[in-house]
Amino acid sequence: MIEIIKKHYMLNRTAVNPDTDKLVEYIKREELSKSTLREYKSGTECFTWIIPKAWRVREAYLSRLNGEKIVDFKDHPLHLWTHSVPFEGEVSLEELKKHLYFDPAHPDWIPYHYRNGYNYFAQDWGFSMSYNQYLNMISSGETKFYVRIDADLDNNGTMKVLDYHVKGKHPETIFFAAHTCHPGIVTDGLSCVAVLTELFKRLEAQPLRYSYRLILGPEYFAAIAFLSSIDEEEIKTMKGGIFLDMIGNNKPFGYQTSFQGNSFIDIVVKNVFQHHVKPHVSRPYRKLWGNDEMVYNGPGFNIPTVGIGCDRHEEYHFDADNMELLNYSQLEECLKILEMIINIIETNYVPVRKYRGPLYLSRYNLYIDPKIDQAGYDAIEYIQILMNGKKSCLEIADELGLDYFFVKEFCDKLAQKGLIEKHDPNF
Repeated sequence: MIEIIKKHYMLNRTAVNPDTDKLVEYIKREELSKSTLREYKSGTECFTWIIPKAWRVREAYLSRLNGEKIVDFKDHPLHLWTHSVPFEGEVSLEELKKHLYFDPAHPDWIPYHYRNGYNYFAQDWGFSMSYNQYLNMISSGETKFYVRIDADLDNNGTMKVLDYHVKGKHPETIFFAAHTCHPGIVTDGLSCVAVLTELFKRLEAQPLRYSYRLILGPEYFAAIAFLSSIDEEEIKTMKGGIFLDMIGNNKPFGYQTSFQGNSFIDIVVKNVFQHHVKPHVSRPYRKLWGNDEMVYNGPGFNIPTVGIGCDRHEEYHFDADNMELLNYSQLEECLKILEMIINIIETNYVPVRKYRGPLYLSRYNLYIDPKIDQAGYDAIEYIQILMNGKKSCLEIADELGLDYFFVKEFCDKLAQKGLIEKHDPNF
């Protein structure tokens, strides 16, 4: 996971860009060879959206007239506004100020100017710098500066989306997604790409009851393009999804619900976080981090999509979101959370009771002494009542506020003693 991040975080990763191609091509070549690399040409209409223009930057800098460079794209990709058009020449300070972006609240950090990347029709250019760099620039009293931006912004490129469908016994599919864009930034996308790549390497090596799909591509545009290019029957198999964002930023883990709020994937994620991730935050739909759930869970699709990530951090959309910030252990922790979620999806079943009346627990070595564990004693009583042949282990756990794995372990013991039957749940 770390190698993926280190190799690619300083690339100029925008929606349609040779640097973004390097990331997905690396994953396809080195990590997930069975995946599919989908391509969508710049300018193509996907529903009401347009695939962004291809952007290639060869050189870009702002300098004093004596040649001293103030900011240089080769030092950090965030120095250049996304989708800056070519420009070269002397510029007055007053005119230049219209093309500069900085944040006095974070005087040493370079902010990310990204909005033109989401506007197909934008024709603009500009530089981002730290506020201290700006103060240093104007301190000399110079009134003219030199700008050079050697770049192309055209429709001569394709957006690359990595699609890996690991098929299980049943076609019902849970998808996982993260975005490949955001140049020079680590936890805003790239760390999540690395975690999901490792997750799917593990998934492809094991037998599965259900199917899982990995979708990696530029924010918003990948989801739009992907859904526009698969048939309706495939879309119908997508029963829920998880979008990953901001993993490793040192803030507590959290999740945001789908728009539905009570879907199967919501219940799974809530159970894992409530019983296995402490501390954590939980927020409503799109209130942790807004991302591609807007598409998957949006109009016309309504696929329940939960967001998982770390809570908000000060370094968001600054160059300070870098390798020094990255908490390596949170990558491992996130992986464990996702594997636990998949474990529930794979092992959940409907326990069908084969006996009537409360079970004579001590006869089957299942008794829990209420003087030692009152909550456990109550739990196994309530579980038996709810085992009506319709509710799954997960639904019983959710109704009682119990850990899924506690409920399943009890039901497994009953199954081993021939007291229940296991039936497949409905998605």
